[in-house]
Amino acid sequence: MIKDIDRRKFLFGAGGSIMALPWLEMNAEEPKTKKLKEPSLRFASFYSPMGFVRDHFFPEKGNQDFLSMPTLSPLKKVGEKVTMITGLSRVNVRGVDVHNQASSCFLSSANPSGEFQSAYPMDRTLDHMIADKVSHRTPIRSLELNCNTFKDLRESIYLDNISWYGPEHVATTMKDPRQVYKTLFHTGKSDKDITDLILEDAANFDRRLSRHDKDKMDEYCTSVREIEKQIDKLSKYYATRERANMKEPDEEPMTRGEYISMMGKLLVLAFQGDLTHVATMMFAPERWGTPQRFHELNFTKSHHGLTHSQDRADVKKSLTRVDRFYVELFAEVLEQLDSIKEGDGTILDHSIITLGSGLGDGKYHTMDELPVIVAGSANGKIKTGRIIDCPKRTPLANLWLLQAQLMGTGMENFADSTGPLEDLLA
Repeated sequence: MIKDIDRRKFLFGAGGSIMALPWLEMNAEEPKTKKLKEPSLRFASFYSPMGFVRDHFFPEKGNQDFLSMPTLSPLKKVGEKVTMITGLSRVNVRGVDVHNQASSCFLSSANPSGEFQSAYPMDRTLDHMIADKVSHRTPIRSLELNCNTFKDLRESIYLDNISWYGPEHVATTMKDPRQVYKTLFHTGKSDKDITDLILEDAANFDRRLSRHDKDKMDEYCTSVREIEKQIDKLSKYYATRERANMKEPDEEPMTRGEYISMMGKLLVLAFQGDLTHVATMMFAPERWGTPQRFHELNFTKSHHGLTHSQDRADVKKSLTRVDRFYVELFAEVLEQLDSIKEGDGTILDHSIITLGSGLGDGKYHTMDELPVIVAGSANGKIKTGRIIDCPKRTPLANLWLLQAQLMGTGMENFADSTGPLEDLLA
């Protein structure tokens, strides 16, 4: 409930809308000491399916320049705020479909002991354990995003979800950017744009803002307005198609890259406005039966099919293009977060953002040497811009445990962890 949240951080529009404010100087001081408060930490986990081409992702042993790798070079602009972790693994449960468990168990590192009745050893995932602790600070408990635009029935819920409340209890993801927008900026019964409502209500509030805070408000409202225009364009597209009874167009109203990019922008806005501090995002399902249209790459191919033939030079080249495509979109989110000033740093500095996959090798279906990138320094607590080489078969759960602790959960163990991954700390 909003009453449990610092009301100074919110504006209430005339149409019943609620808009959280970006981090402002006027609300950042401790009342007694007048010292700046430490900005709240954000947590996000991005999932890329079917692993990555390993020799284009991991540098050779002894080479610390992971940003020179073909797949990871898009991260160079924020490279000093990114960390690669090698040696992380999770147990592969024999007799259970590898793809199903790769995605559904990614954020739970669930104990494969078979104590649950589910066919897949799922448990409550890390994002919800963190949300249990921090959600009282924000109007939205957590944000679950999924970039699967296809509606065929070939993907099970295990392939298409990384966020779970518990065994057999999936956290339903949002796949339509219009739905995400309405969730973030609900305008009640008013026909006015959210920014118009907020700016009307903020007239008196604005007089108390410093020059710096006015700039932050303008920056935030401009970003929201940009998304509004894109959402409006998309809505008009669908409305026109329905009225004209048109045949289903050959192409989607947005390219795949534009679609994923918009979902990323919405996540950034959610963090910028303190609407939520916890988010997950799947770039695509794990083992996608539908041939994928990669508009920007100018081909339609099965990502899953490519992984099984990656020994061929031409296939490997195509697969690497897909890997890099997803990393480019991840880098775009990081750059946006790093462009938003907050206190003595940026939102990226005040975040823990992970990109990973549940498979170490998409051809052989291994769950050793998982590809994992962590961005953000968690308010200076994480030392970034380096490679951490963990001993082989270090539980992935060790990373999750450390992240849980940094987010303030007080947890002492997580799944099959042997201890928090303290090598990540500054």
